[in-house]
Amino acid sequence: MERFLTLLERHVKTPYLVNTRLTHVYIQLEGDARELKDAAAVVKSLAGLAKGARRPLQIPLLVLFRDAELARPVPPDAVADALSATGRPSTVRGDVLVTSASYEEVLSTAEKLSRLYEEAEKLPLTPQAKKVAVVYAFAKGLPVERAVEELVGEGFLNRGGVISLRYRLEEARRMLLSKFK
Repeated sequence: MERFLTLLERHVKTPYLVNTRLTHVYIQLEGDARELKDAAAVVKSLAGLAKGARRPLQIPLLVLFRDAELARPVPPDAVADALSATGRPSTVRGDVLVTSASYEEVLSTAEKLSRLYEEAEKLPLTPQAKKVAVVYAFAKGLPVERAVEELVGEGFLNRGGVISLRYRLEEARRMLLSKFK
């Protein structure tokens, strides 16, 4: 219940009243019809996160990126790929991350990826090559520079003035994830 109330305070911006009875929490939202609809959807998502029992877990990206302490922005599909590469099947559907990982694992992954993105900024990588290299570095536990060298050696990346992907992004992501199965 405490976790839910903390999430509620952090993410629901419309006025609301909370009433608790034993293990039940009752929320009364205030606002116009559109605000109420949006707020009710957020409250429902937060309740699912707080319970943590629903699998796969559905995490609104807005909630994830508000809660994560990021050094640099991280693409949502990079979070999903990193979780999938480490044995936690995940995907992005619209504005929701669907995952078998716990919320804490997802937050930790996003924060680590953010630090790796910060490290990758020092290298001459295209944005797509950066995404693949960062996910690979995360999954292998390597510094980004070493991950880039391995990916160049394995033929995923082309070395030139700027390091780029050898394949289309979707194909490279699929090939990369198949390496970790």
